[in-house]
Amino acid sequence: MATKFQLEHEFPDISLDFFEKYLNHPELNSMLSLMPAFRSRDLIEKQELESGEVHWRFKVIAGGEFPPAVTKIISPEMFTWWENSHFVPAEHCIHFNIEPLKAQGKFEGSGQWRLIKQGNGTKRVIEGEMNVKIPFVGRIVESFLINELKKNYEVEPDIQTRFYHKMRRQS
Repeated sequence: MATKFQLEHEFPDISLDFFEKYLNHPELNSMLSLMPAFRSRDLIEKQELESGEVHWRFKVIAGGEFPPAVTKIISPEMFTWWENSHFVPAEHCIHFNIEPLKAQGKFEGSGQWRLIKQGNGTKRVIEGEMNVKIPFVGRIVESFLINELKKNYEVEPDIQTRFYHKMRRQS
């Protein structure tokens, strides 16, 4: 059984067009790779299509301290994955899924970022689910990973805001 999550963030002074213009900009990616729940998050591939759609592939290594009960059964190294993201401009949406590198078939995750014009700014709604298929500790690991993700998204809006303000000054 998967664990679902939803996170919402408002960026009142970053317009939807400006937000979308710099999605996964190299400097922003560098800043975001320092979030607490990642040991690393590296852009491996980017493909821009004529339709305006963009595909990204990141290699992510989970960070954080795994609960002791979990580390008796799994190792933190098991939680290295490919993050595949696909931006659809017509939908103002990024669809994503994760594919484990070392623990194929043991966990999966997917979801979407919806970007919504809100006044002069942007509202971002992230919805997703995580499913860990490891007997006895699956739900514990799901809760841990989602809590780590939430830790990232406690600091991530400030990183996004600083980045976009810098880009605005440079343009």
